[in-house]
Amino acid sequence: MSEWAAHALILALAFVLGSVPFGLIIARVFKVGDLREKGSGNIGATNVSRVAGFWPAGFLTFLLDTLKGSAAVLLAMPISQPLWAPAFELSDDQWTLGLRWSAGLFAVLGHCFTPWLVFRGGKGVATAFGVIAVLSPWAALAGIVGFALTFLITRVGALGSLAGLGCAALAYLVLSPVVGNLGPHLWAGALMIFVILVRHESNLDAILRGDERKF
Repeated sequence: MSEWAAHALILALAFVLGSVPFGLIIARVFKVGDLREKGSGNIGATNVSRVAGFWPAGFLTFLLDTLKGSAAVLLAMPISQPLWAPAFELSDDQWTLGLRWSAGLFAVLGHCFTPWLVFRGGKGVATAFGVIAVLSPWAALAGIVGFALTFLITRVGALGSLAGLGCAALAYLVLSPVVGNLGPHLWAGALMIFVILVRHESNLDAILRGDERKF
């Protein structure tokens, strides 16, 4: 198999991984019914928590959606590399790093536009967190802090998620020694953030109007 074919296979597998609608499955396990007809209609952890409770249904949804992103990135890593080391410390090859971020991007795309639900899906935050947790654990920690502080102040899940995503992105730019080179990894990461923002369009509109749902 050629290198390009192997890369295409990794991205395809990452998309399939991301497309598994765990929120919908867990909601049915907990006898909530079709999650798309409950609460906000979203299949992510926030809506599962809203209609079935955070523990354990919402937590399991968040965990599994996060693991989808992490697993997609690990698919793009050579077996010989230690999993606990940040990806940007393991290689100076921008295209290799770009493949890892692209695998994460495709997992997020699979989650947001799953073919199993006629290309409807979630909003991608938990899956993106799983991507960042593998590629830059310190940036993921900054995202957790950003989410926690914002959510505690506002009690708005969407606003906390977007604040956490912004903090994680900023931390990655500050901490990563490869940002001086605008390689494909940054473009893949930027596109991932853009997709998540687009998926939160209705939430952003509601936040600006002051009527976004609170917990």
